[in-house]
Amino acid sequence: MNYELYLPYPPTVNSYYVQTRNGRFISGKGKAFRESVAQAIREQLPDVKLDASVLVEVVLYAPDARKRDIDNCTKALLDALTKAGLWTDDELVDQLFLYRGALARPSGSCFVRITDAGPRIPIGMTDF
Repeated sequence: MNYELYLPYPPTVNSYYVQTRNGRFISGKGKAFRESVAQAIREQLPDVKLDASVLVEVVLYAPDARKRDIDNCTKALLDALTKAGLWTDDELVDQLFLYRGALARPSGSCFVRITDAGPRIPIGMTDF
């Protein structure tokens, strides 16, 4: 299995949620990102529904040159892929590799490659 997706740059976890007195909810920015991911999947990977363990590689091309933590984008990205129905649950992601793209892109973007998962690390194995 080898699937590739080109997506918009994900919102950070700080802007993905909004806190109200009634609880924590997905923000408007988060909902817009989810919809853009769903549209990209309909266009780029129609009829793909994954239900086995996967390895996911992500290259993030920031929208500008500001400093940012790349791990702040993974929650929104994986949740959007789940919500769009690409896989049954993001629990299927056994390996996740994040890379910072070399150059900022004007609107930001994200490249995602999904392949078969490698073996899980056995209990007690610490030399890797």
